[in-house]
Amino acid sequence: MPPATEVSRATNVGISTQGKPAMEIQKGNNHEVGHGGDVGGTASKCQADDKSVPPPKSRWAALTMERWELLVILLTVAPMAGFTVISPYQPTVRAELGCGPVCIGSMTSVSSFVGLFGAPLVGALSDQQGRRFALTLGTLAMALSFVIQGASTSLVGLWLALVPPALLSHNFTITKAIVADLAAVENRAATLGKLGLAAGLGFMCGPVFQLFIKTFTQATVVATLLQIASLWAIYLLPPLEGAAAHDEGGAAGREAKGLAKVFGSVWGAVTEVGELAVAAPASARCVLFLRFSLSMGFHVFYTVMSVILREKFKFGPNDWSNYFAFIGFVYATSQVLSKYFVNRTANDPTRLIMVCAVLMGIGRYSSAVTSSLAVFYVSLTLSILALGIINNSVNTTVTRLGGRDKVGGLMGVLDTSEKLAGVVGPTLGGFLYSYDPFTPVLAVCSGYVVISLGVLWAFPRYLVPTLVASAAEDKRAEKKA
Repeated sequence: MPPATEVSRATNVGISTQGKPAMEIQKGNNHEVGHGGDVGGTASKCQADDKSVPPPKSRWAALTMERWELLVILLTVAPMAGFTVISPYQPTVRAELGCGPVCIGSMTSVSSFVGLFGAPLVGALSDQQGRRFALTLGTLAMALSFVIQGASTSLVGLWLALVPPALLSHNFTITKAIVADLAAVENRAATLGKLGLAAGLGFMCGPVFQLFIKTFTQATVVATLLQIASLWAIYLLPPLEGAAAHDEGGAAGREAKGLAKVFGSVWGAVTEVGELAVAAPASARCVLFLRFSLSMGFHVFYTVMSVILREKFKFGPNDWSNYFAFIGFVYATSQVLSKYFVNRTANDPTRLIMVCAVLMGIGRYSSAVTSSLAVFYVSLTLSILALGIINNSVNTTVTRLGGRDKVGGLMGVLDTSEKLAGVVGPTLGGFLYSYDPFTPVLAVCSGYVVISLGVLWAFPRYLVPTLVASAAEDKRAEKKA
């Protein structure tokens, strides 16, 4: 995960993170994940004996998994664990090499910009060369980044270390594609929920490894070994070839087609964000405004947060490790709590989002001004819980804004808007900090006030009527069924 996300952007289940984001705990449909076995067999037998009696649903069905699911979960944990091993040392290394707020913000912006091209590139490679090839390439790119960081003695090395993972390491996206390839439609939500939990588990591995790691060099070695070890899980995956893997026309033709597809995808995604902001239904523009604004606020504030933790609280490697583990735990908790709030406000999330935005502003401001570490963590808890609930509310709302054939496209546009915020926000935060250290805090807190007022004005007029109409249509469909 890049340093600009509280919750892994790779999990963009979100911390994309993002970000954004990132880690949604989704409750399954109580269908058995496995194919066969005692549970499935018992269900089939009961159904055969009396078709009027529905098959029994195991309370442990959500924990059942096939071999490929276990392998995909391991591939989700490994990069998160590697990140939490090396990230506690990165602030100190950057400070020693003279990388201040502007430098940190610029690094994050460049990483996000490269990622705009990397995501479609990896997607094209996955389709043409197969899922396992793309996963292997991404894993090796992440390992190479760790090696470069460990060997770096100047800022040039840190800048070079950004490129391989931003360009090639999008493994979480590939694992979600594997879920789509192998999981039954009714089981996909439950399986993706397991991936979110796995990402949270990987995020909390840092403190365990810190018991045995004392130097940055040791951290880079362990993080690299974790990536290399995950290659075995990739090898054990069933063959998963992309649809275009055996296209005719030769390797050169496929490569040219792939490169054209990459640049076309990037340009198409960026222009689609602009088109959605202008020509899309007002309800979709409301969601786009909210997601982009929240992402900008996060990226601007993170530049300040890294400096606060290093200079005010004198964070060392163990402190950073506990910090990231705490974020992962609180965000996972927010996903459990959010179900209650999101379900109760499904047709009108206006007040919920307003309250969460205000709480995030309070949490950000308090964490920036306090000199007490306990108060800082309380403020951080408030911000993360509010962020997690907003993310779940937005994701749930998106699924109701159009037919199923439009949801994926809207999700993709929102993801691109977050990446664009990741390009602009960190650099803006760095320059605001160079003007005055407290300016980014004031800008972000003012932004949350603007978000709340915008939601109060726009949601009841444009979004709520769409959600109410969607709920009525769902009820009519249930009656017909």
